[in-house]
Amino acid sequence: MTRATFHKATATLKVPFHTDPDTELAALRIAGIPVDDRGLATTGFLHMRTTAGYRSRIFRWFADADAKGLRASPATLGDGR
Repeated sequence: MTRATFHKATATLKVPFHTDPDTELAALRIAGIPVDDRGLATTGFLHMRTTAGYRSRIFRWFADADAKGLRASPATLGDGR
């Protein structure tokens, strides 16, 4: 039996539940998460869940691995560029 592989999120962001969509998209982009105008990840995998009582949303983004298996992304660089 093979061992399961677990990956930690490249970036995690928590925003208040009633944040307007434009502000939410801007926050995702500032955090280094590559999203299009609809809020879908352009690379990698973006998971969103709400907290109990719908107080906030938690976004967890997992970057794609490169040929060496590294998960380099704008979110892992110091200034996001």
